[in-house]
Amino acid sequence: MKKNSITFILAVLVSFVTKAQSGENVQGFKSIPQEHVYVHFSESLLFSGEHLLYKVYCMDNAERKLSSLSKMAYIALVGEDGNTVFKHKIRLNSGSGSGDFFVPTSIPTGSYKLLGYSEWMQNFGQKDFFQSDIYIVNPYQTTSGIHLEQPVDTLIDSIPLPLKPLVLPEVPSKQSVFANMAVDRSTVGKRERVTLKVTSTNGSVNNGSYSISVRKVDSLPAPSQMTSDAFVSSFLRLGQNNVGANKIDLPELRGEVISGTVLDKESQEPVENLRISLSLPGDKYLFNVATSNNEGKFRFIVNREYDNTKAALQVLSTDWDRYQISIDEYSKEYENLEFSGFTLSKNMKDYILRKSIHNQIENVYREARSDSMVPAQHVTPFYRRFTEVYNLDDYTRFNGIPETIVEVVDQVSIRKLNDGERVFEVRPGEGFTDNSLLPIVFVDGLFIRRHEDIMGYSAKKIQSIKFSRDKVLVGSQMFQGVVSLETIEGDFYSDFYTPHIVNLDLFKPQSRKDYHIQQYDENGNHERIPDFRHQLFWEPNLDLSTGSNEIIFYTSDVPGVYELVLEGFTSNGNPVSVKEKLVVE
Repeated sequence: MKKNSITFILAVLVSFVTKAQSGENVQGFKSIPQEHVYVHFSESLLFSGEHLLYKVYCMDNAERKLSSLSKMAYIALVGEDGNTVFKHKIRLNSGSGSGDFFVPTSIPTGSYKLLGYSEWMQNFGQKDFFQSDIYIVNPYQTTSGIHLEQPVDTLIDSIPLPLKPLVLPEVPSKQSVFANMAVDRSTVGKRERVTLKVTSTNGSVNNGSYSISVRKVDSLPAPSQMTSDAFVSSFLRLGQNNVGANKIDLPELRGEVISGTVLDKESQEPVENLRISLSLPGDKYLFNVATSNNEGKFRFIVNREYDNTKAALQVLSTDWDRYQISIDEYSKEYENLEFSGFTLSKNMKDYILRKSIHNQIENVYREARSDSMVPAQHVTPFYRRFTEVYNLDDYTRFNGIPETIVEVVDQVSIRKLNDGERVFEVRPGEGFTDNSLLPIVFVDGLFIRRHEDIMGYSAKKIQSIKFSRDKVLVGSQMFQGVVSLETIEGDFYSDFYTPHIVNLDLFKPQSRKDYHIQQYDENGNHERIPDFRHQLFWEPNLDLSTGSNEIIFYTSDVPGVYELVLEGFTSNGNPVSVKEKLVVE
């Protein structure tokens, strides 16, 4: 989306957010383009012990290309009983993101629905969500009778029947006008090298987004998967969006949104213009301040990646105990889903047993072929840029923090208030001290609203004291400087308690991964490790920026027909869907 379009959307959100949240005048939101989500995933038939691998593409209906609007997408797997097996939050980068889910033995055999959507899409109804059927086979639990093939005549059920051989489905090749995909050999042996070449035939392909999967075709019946070109034909409809007149779910335009409500404890009425802080403690901590609106609603926008799984909320008011904070739950009811029928027959017994053994062996040796987490890209926020650093091991150690500040740290002091409580004070770099402003104080990244809470903490546990002297504006809250205390063990948050902190378990976006690529060489490395991989290769971020890409992967010890599937979208929004097959003997 063009830059001026983003500016326009921001202006619309600022102008209409108050009225929209109260159900009034949502006409302005009709100017924001509708979105649709497409999900390319590795397999529509999964066994316990396998991974569902997926890539999310969020498309702008108006531009008919990858969306610059939403920065988050949501993926859910829902069972026939209506229960949500998992729900993931995916960080979108230029309209796409990826994740995976390990299928545990607690999930029963059955038919499931994979859903994909953005927060903005919820305004247009569940019918526009991405939906695809997935079958799961769990050989470690008793299978429900509705998923077992029933005999024609129960009187002869005890007579053994000959097992019919399972027939492999045909895997037709499919090329695209935008890209070609070819393997160096159509038939290979076990543990052999395969070279796959992907070539673009159009310049717009080079700056697109793509994912590729190489997986064995199962002998069991599996639901068909929607291709990217079928998705464009079915969902990317032009025209004004049909946002309703009720509560509006705002698009996550600038990043992840953590929202909630603040109420007066006694009256249970919403509280307006109250400032609430959010801190994500840790080495790469984050901090934000939000202000409640006339409905007591507040929204934090987290526009940076993070590793934290815990957060702390605090009311920035001395009468904090008058208020009750609640965070919006991310639970969602998915209604009126239609599930396809799924039955297992006796013919499938041997295949199910064999594949289950393969999966068990693979999981035993998982450590030898483990994926690696991609560390979060930590962009240092302005409040973590310090001008002075005191390593306390370089100075005489004092027992208390007040003594340490007075005797060691220059330009920072301790001031006593009229009520007897002590606070930190940072002298400004220029001008006079404003006694109405206090500094932001962190200990191991945890924001300390009430400074007196840490005055009795042992300074011998402190490793360093850092500070900056300039005024800092976070949200609508102004501070005079920043003071950061870092402990030797870095565990202050886990041991610290104060009643005015509300602890929060974060619904964290999925971490990015580099997926393992198995290799064999002439030195015989890994030759003693069993290899029963059915998924030979998965790359959610295929790079075609040079116009071509040569992919190297190795086959496993599992013979059969393998399907190579490339899905994605060019920079112009054109779908690219290519399929090839490979036979392993």
